[in-house]
Amino acid sequence: MHSTPIAAQIPKSANTQTTNVEIQKSLEMITKVYHLLATQFADPIDPQTTIYQGAIRGALASLDPFSVFLDADQFGGLKDQQRGVQQGFGAVLSIQSGQVLVLQALPETPFSRAGLGPGDRILRINGQRIANLNLQELLQVLQDAKKGKASLSVLRSGKVVAEDFELNPAELESSAVDRVFLLEPGIGYLHISGMEQATSQEIRSALESWQANKKLTGIILDLRDNPGGSLDAAVDIAGLFLPKGSLVVSLRGRSIPGQEYRVSSDPAFPVVPIVVVINERSASASEILAAALQEFDRAWILGQPSFGKGVAESVLPLSEGTALVLTTARHFTPKGRSVQRPLPDTALAGILKNEVHGVLSERGRSLSSSGGVHPDQIASSWQLSDWAVWLDQSTAYINFAQKCLERIGKVAQDFAADDRIMSDFLQYLTEADVRVPPLDWKSNQGYLKMRIEMEIFNLVYGMERGNRAEVEADPQVIIAREAITEMPQLLP
Repeated sequence: MHSTPIAAQIPKSANTQTTNVEIQKSLEMITKVYHLLATQFADPIDPQTTIYQGAIRGALASLDPFSVFLDADQFGGLKDQQRGVQQGFGAVLSIQSGQVLVLQALPETPFSRAGLGPGDRILRINGQRIANLNLQELLQVLQDAKKGKASLSVLRSGKVVAEDFELNPAELESSAVDRVFLLEPGIGYLHISGMEQATSQEIRSALESWQANKKLTGIILDLRDNPGGSLDAAVDIAGLFLPKGSLVVSLRGRSIPGQEYRVSSDPAFPVVPIVVVINERSASASEILAAALQEFDRAWILGQPSFGKGVAESVLPLSEGTALVLTTARHFTPKGRSVQRPLPDTALAGILKNEVHGVLSERGRSLSSSGGVHPDQIASSWQLSDWAVWLDQSTAYINFAQKCLERIGKVAQDFAADDRIMSDFLQYLTEADVRVPPLDWKSNQGYLKMRIEMEIFNLVYGMERGNRAEVEADPQVIIAREAITEMPQLLP
């Protein structure tokens, strides 16, 4: 959900165009219709389904894609997401029909305390044999296991006899800063998957640790696939880099005539060069951050045009633990741009009619005003054929990685997929009756090698090493690293 919750109370507006009389008439009509449904429909009806899932959701659907009704479970999940907590065991798993493989045990979690780690295979969960379950059944078993003590039968990596474990689920803190490492001496890379309450502090802690060791000469903020989240979090992150008092975003709506969000303290990192990477799935609060850094010429924006969500929602609690997420304002960049793209057949269809044009950055660079954040430099990610996309969604890579490790044993940190490995992979695909078009095999070689290396590193060293392998080979990140060194020329 691409929402930016900004309030918890129903807003009041003195100049609303809908009068109390009109509201009363509408309620009377709804009551009459509901009474007729309840008394004359062919079969008895469920009020929850008729009103909540029917009338309320139907009314909201006529507005925009972002205004939604949340039942009690969904509202509780949203609050947990904002706090960055979840219930679980602290494991990152590879899940296939009939197989659950541990890729990583997060520190200080039930899984890590039990000594479980990469390459361990879960054979049974609460007595149910994994090999007998299809994917949907397996996902349900894993979900049910989080509700109480779970009994696991696990075949440890390199062992032949399974061991039994009993684990209690715990409340786990999730981090939106999910990839953090130095790509090379001086260049710090952070992938931010969402905007949560603790995100700014997590970024600050990582940057300060690098700066303390005199290892910070450039920052790559990866906002790709970041759907947004807390508006306050985006403002706090911007405040790490922008001068005190800088306007980051303003909100305007019927119940919010004008609300500005500014940087409240001096920046911790005022001059370190920054490249922000975005794509078509960067939305909402992540667009607020990217646009502010772009307009102040504080960062070079690279990648693909962003999603284009320039509206903010209020989360309005209702009865019985439910809530309404309602679009209540548009947000605008420091220079007055709206990043909202037009949405045909919705209340936001004509969103660009009053758009400002001729917007310039602080140093006079011309900026686009056509919806979404447009990069200063267009850069493409992997260009995969349909066959490579299909293969990526299969289990071929991780299955081959397991077979490969059975043959070659543990690999070094600098392992690379050589010609022998690629030949073995081609043979594996052929024996598995996977069609391998020669042109696709040749044109996707770089990606195929990266995926094999990533899965092998996942199994041997854990996901941090696998993630690094993926990021280091990423075409957009490679261009971002080059841009860091050219920053004096790009943003003079």
